[in-house]
Amino acid sequence: MKRLLACLLCLGMMIAHADEPVAPPSPPMRVRVHQEPAGALMQGETARIVVDVLTSDFFIDAPVLPELHIDGAYLSLSAETPGHLVETVDGQNWSGVSRTYLITPLMSGTVEIPSFEITAHLGAQRLPVTVQTPPLSLRVQALVLPDGVTEALIARSLKVTQTITPENTGLHVGDTVTRRIEISAEGAPAMMLPPSTFAPVDGLTLYPASPVVRDAVDNHGGFVGGNRVDTASYVIDHRGRYTLPPVTVRWMDSRTREWRESTVPAVHFHAWWGAANKPRFALPQRGFMPCLIGWFSSDAGLALMTLAVLAALAWYFRAWCARQWQRWKAWRYEYRHREAVAFRAVRRRRNETSAAALAEAVDAWVRRAAADGAPGSMHGWVASYGDAALHDAWNALQDALYGGNGSTWSAQVLVDRLTDARHLWKRSRWRWRQRPALPPLNPMA
Repeated sequence: MKRLLACLLCLGMMIAHADEPVAPPSPPMRVRVHQEPAGALMQGETARIVVDVLTSDFFIDAPVLPELHIDGAYLSLSAETPGHLVETVDGQNWSGVSRTYLITPLMSGTVEIPSFEITAHLGAQRLPVTVQTPPLSLRVQALVLPDGVTEALIARSLKVTQTITPENTGLHVGDTVTRRIEISAEGAPAMMLPPSTFAPVDGLTLYPASPVVRDAVDNHGGFVGGNRVDTASYVIDHRGRYTLPPVTVRWMDSRTREWRESTVPAVHFHAWWGAANKPRFALPQRGFMPCLIGWFSSDAGLALMTLAVLAALAWYFRAWCARQWQRWKAWRYEYRHREAVAFRAVRRRRNETSAAALAEAVDAWVRRAAADGAPGSMHGWVASYGDAALHDAWNALQDALYGGNGSTWSAQVLVDRLTDARHLWKRSRWRWRQRPALPPLNPMA
C-alpha cells in the first residue's frame, strides 16, 4: 500500500510540473566600448567614446544608456542619431546600434571610465536584458599654455565671424549698435568654446545678451563640432567717433599641435547728434516744417549755418579783412627776408670755392643789415666792428674777383671774421637800447 501511494504522489507531481510554463532563454546581447580617435589625448582635447550594442535578435526600442560623471573630465551623451550596425559573428547575423559619449579631459594622467549598465528590450516577447560594459582607460598628456592664454581650446579648425547691425553709417545719439560674434569649431563641443569678451567703451552703454550654444552634426547625425553665438548691444550716449575693439580667440590645432589665432577686426562708426524721437505709430506724411527743423538740427545743417554766418561776417568786415591780409603778407615777407636769414645764407657758404657766389651772399647780407642800422658797406663793417684779419680776408676776395693776380683767399676765414663782427654789432645795439639805471643829473624843467 505504501509503495502504491508513493507512486501516485510522484505521478501527480510530474503532471503538475508539466502544466507549468517553461521560461524561454534570454536572447544574447553584446556590448563594445572604444575610443575615437585611438591613442593618447591632449589635456583639453575632445574625443568620442563609442558604445556598440549588438544582439542576434532584434531591439524593440533603443537601448538605455546612463548619464555618466567622471572626475576631472567633461563627459556627455551626444544627441546625434544612433548608427545602425550589421555584423556576422561565427556565421550568425548580429545587428545593433551605436551611441556616442563626448569626453574632454581637464587633467593629465589616466582617466578611468568605469563599467556601467545598459538595458534593452529584445525579441517579440519584449524581454529586458541588462549587460555591463567593460571599463576603459584613457591616457591624457599635459598641455602647456602659452603666455596670455588662460583656457585651452583644441579643435581641428576654428572660424570666428561677426555681424554688425545696422550696417549703414547714419547713426545718432540714442541709436543701438548690435554686435554678433559667432565661433564655429570643428572637433570641439560647444561647451568648451570660450565666451566672447565685449569691452566697455566710453560713451556707449553695453547690454550683453545670453549666449546661444549648440553642437553641430552632419547629414548622418554624427558629431562635427560646436557653435557659440554671443551678442551685445551698444546704446549711443554721446556724439563722437567710436571703436569696438577686435576679438581674438587663441586655439590649438589638434592635427599639428600648433597654437593659432582667429580674429575679427575692430568696428568703427560715427554718431551724430540725436535726431527727433520717432513715434511708435508714425503718420504717413510728416510735414515740411518738422522735416526742415530736423535737418537743420543735424550736423550737416549746423555746419552749413556756421559757414553761412562766417561768410556773412567776412563780407561785412571785408575792408578790415583785406587790411589784415596785407599786413600779414608784409610781415611774412619781412620775416622771410630778415637779417638773420641773410646771414645764415652767408654761413652756408663757409666751404664755398666760388669767389663770385660768396661775394654775392655777403653783399646781400650787408644791404639787408643796413636796413637795421648796420654799416652799408664792407669798408664800414671793417672800420666799425672788424679787425686786420677781416680787412685782409675781404681784400683777398676782392683781388680774386677783380685783381686778376690770383691771390689766395679763404671762405672759412672770411665767414668766421664776419661772424665776430656781427656779434660785436649785436652787442652794441643791445647796449644802446638799454635804459640807464640812474635818472639824469640835471633834468630839464
